[in-house]
Amino acid sequence: MSAKNKLTRREDIPAAAKWHLSDIYATRDAWKTARDSIAELLKAITAYRGRLVDPQALLDCLTRVDNMEITLSAVFAYARMQADTDTANQNYQADTASCLSLLDEASAATAFIEPELLALPEETLANMADKLPELSKYRFRFADLLRSKAHILSPDEEAFLARTGELRSTARNTYTVMANADLKFPDTHGEDGQLTTLSESRYMQFIRSKDQKVRAEAFQKLFQTYLGFRNTFASLYSSSVKASQFITTMRHYPSMLEGALDSGNIPVSVYDTTIAVTHEFLPELHRYMSLKKKLLGVDELHMYDLYVPVVAKPATTYDYDQARSLIQAALQPLGEAYLHDLFAGLDGGWVDRLENEGKRSGAYSWGVYGVHPFVLMSWQDTYDSVSTLAHEMGHSMHSFYSSQNQEYTNSEYTIFCAEVASTTNENLLLEYMLNHAAPQDRLYYINLYLEQIRTTVFRQVLFAEFEKLTHAAVEQNEALTADKLESIWMELNRRYYGEEVILDDELRAEWSRIPHFYRPFYVYQYATGYAAAMTLSHKLRTEGTKAQTAYRSFLASGGSDYSIQLLQKAGVDMTSREPFTITFHKFSQCLDELERLL
Repeated sequence: MSAKNKLTRREDIPAAAKWHLSDIYATRDAWKTARDSIAELLKAITAYRGRLVDPQALLDCLTRVDNMEITLSAVFAYARMQADTDTANQNYQADTASCLSLLDEASAATAFIEPELLALPEETLANMADKLPELSKYRFRFADLLRSKAHILSPDEEAFLARTGELRSTARNTYTVMANADLKFPDTHGEDGQLTTLSESRYMQFIRSKDQKVRAEAFQKLFQTYLGFRNTFASLYSSSVKASQFITTMRHYPSMLEGALDSGNIPVSVYDTTIAVTHEFLPELHRYMSLKKKLLGVDELHMYDLYVPVVAKPATTYDYDQARSLIQAALQPLGEAYLHDLFAGLDGGWVDRLENEGKRSGAYSWGVYGVHPFVLMSWQDTYDSVSTLAHEMGHSMHSFYSSQNQEYTNSEYTIFCAEVASTTNENLLLEYMLNHAAPQDRLYYINLYLEQIRTTVFRQVLFAEFEKLTHAAVEQNEALTADKLESIWMELNRRYYGEEVILDDELRAEWSRIPHFYRPFYVYQYATGYAAAMTLSHKLRTEGTKAQTAYRSFLASGGSDYSIQLLQKAGVDMTSREPFTITFHKFSQCLDELERLL
């Protein structure tokens, strides 16, 4: 690597650009002491087995559990975040590995609590929160337990299920190793005509090439490699679905979909409505595909053409200080209180923003209860980095307000809500750019909106429908063979993308490239989160103080109620069609404007 392109060593990164992990533990010795204390904490918890009928014993037990989980989450977060800043550091990797077994041990040690509580008379459990003032903070937890009573097993059975966690994750872990480590792709030609190493990380570069031959070759070689293991991937996915079916059967749910959604009390109708409304607007996606074909000037539009930029990216760059100013202007609809807290975080050691040698790629926000959130990213002076920072700080503000306003037991918000706060920030930023862009740049941001909705809503709903169909097939005693999975995938792609898009034979392998399928019924939440955020950002721009107050209340509510109810209080009814119709109408409006301007 040339000196020009050489990455900075971690130790040479300025302190102001690093997160303050010392806010969690001042030293590694302090971290190690906390980690080593967990075994005794677990031992103390198990001593309450058989005693939870007594309100004071229950309070003492749950308090110990909360303290243990706060410690365990902080211990794991510290180790993992250290490792993410320097993936080559073996000490950091070993520290992280030492925490993993603690997670399973904690699950097993606490497995008796829910079954023991549910063994109590329902009236006793329903009134337990009133027995002692300190138990009132567990009121929602007790009510949720009663709701799910039919699906909680005996203490011994729950402990057994907890111990099967590693076995049930074998398919996912094997897939991860195979896809990321063992799968090797043939070299492919770049725009300069030279053979270049093909990898998953480089694939997106190739299919964004302006040369269709480059895109086609990379597409063919990537997916032909996956097709070479089509039966292996089918077997892995089938095993993963079977593991889900095992849990569903053990917990007495009528279907895997219902079992997956029930943990958050999400009605199955929300999943079905998401798919149904998306189907209604597929003609708009087909219209977009026709316009893409025209803009690209190709005789045939293939799936590998869809990621080519059809509008030139603005030449404007943003350094970190400029990004701060831009975010402050764009997020004004959230109110001054929100902005004050956000910038206190930016200046208070929340963000690790510069790339360094050994730092993991990507970006995330990690909330640590009782401390503050942390954001990892690698700044590049681009609009994408500005958007990433706004997105991740949305997550962080959600964690911050929740931690500030909720007891630990009610602080963790659900995955269903997780993408709402981040995407709301992202949408507000994009709307600001649309309204303030130079005329020649406006096209870019319009197209960016279209691509966001295409990839985050249309594409993720296609994934969600694939999961629904494959899991239903297993429940009907059908085998998930490679032929079956490929057939479902190709039929869905034809329906979603229309006749204008050529579906090359290699596309039938694409399903096997999606790691999210090993987390059953997870991906639909990207679509619901985006639709909720679209609705909230509209309210924040148009309703002023009322919307700001409702939104901050939503962020501060954490996990104190079910996701559907929390979003309803914020002004979004995810049981209705409205959030998706708002989202798809925005898609149509952007498409109309793009056609007018071109």
